[in-house]
Amino acid sequence: MVFKEKEDLITDQAWEHLYKRLENDGLLPDEDNIKPLFWQSASFKWAAAVVAFMCVLSGWYMMRYTNAPSPDLLVLHNEANAPTLAKMLEDGSIVYLSEQTSLHYPDRFAENKREVVLDGEAFFEVSKHAERPFLIDTELATIEVVGTSFNVKSNDNSSFLLSVRDGEVRVTLKKQRQVVSVKAGETASFDSDQLQLLKTGGHRFDEYIKRIHFKDERLDNIVHIINMHSDSLQLR
Repeated sequence: MVFKEKEDLITDQAWEHLYKRLENDGLLPDEDNIKPLFWQSASFKWAAAVVAFMCVLSGWYMMRYTNAPSPDLLVLHNEANAPTLAKMLEDGSIVYLSEQTSLHYPDRFAENKREVVLDGEAFFEVSKHAERPFLIDTELATIEVVGTSFNVKSNDNSSFLLSVRDGEVRVTLKKQRQVVSVKAGETASFDSDQLQLLKTGGHRFDEYIKRIHFKDERLDNIVHIINMHSDSLQLR
C-alpha cells in the first residue's frame, strides 16, 4: 500500500469514528436538513489525519525515550584504548570503567535507592546499605544489589555478561522478564534469548585493577582506592 493510500485510510477511519460518536450523542441534524458541514469537508479530514499522525508519533517517542538516562545525571566516560577509569560515588561505592564505557549517575542518590545507567563494561564494588538497594540499568537488563562486587558487560541489544565476586546479584531481563539470582563464583550470560548461569574464573576481576587512572577525583578518594588494592606500603 502506497503512502497516499495509507493517508486516505487513516483519514477515513478518523472521520468515521467522529461521525459515529456525534450520531450516538444525537448531535447530527435530520437527513432532510443536511447541509455541508465542517467535519464533512476536506479540511476537517486533513486535520483528523494530522491528529492521528501526531498520536502515532507521540507513542513512538515515548517508547523510544522512556528508558533514556535523565538529563540531570552526571556522565563519566572512559575513552577507547584507555586504562580502567576508577570513580567513587557519593555512597562509597566504587566503579571501574573499561574502555569505551559510559556511566550515568546522580551527584547524590535518593534516600530509598541508588540508581545508575551503564553502557559498556565495568566492575562494581557496591557499599552495603540494606535500606537503599543499588540498581544498574543497562540496555538488556536491570541489576539489583545491596552490597557486593561484580563486573557487568552490556554493550548492545545482544550482549550481556555479569560475574559476581562477592555477595549476590539479581538480574532481570527487560523483554523476557526472566529473573536470575547470581551468587559469588557464578556468571550470568545472555544467550539464545535467555540468561544462563556459568562458573566464573577468578582472573576476570584482576584485569580491572592492573592499570587505573582517575578523572576529576578527590585526592582522599584516590588514596582510598589505591590502598584497597595495594599489598605494599599504604598511602596516607
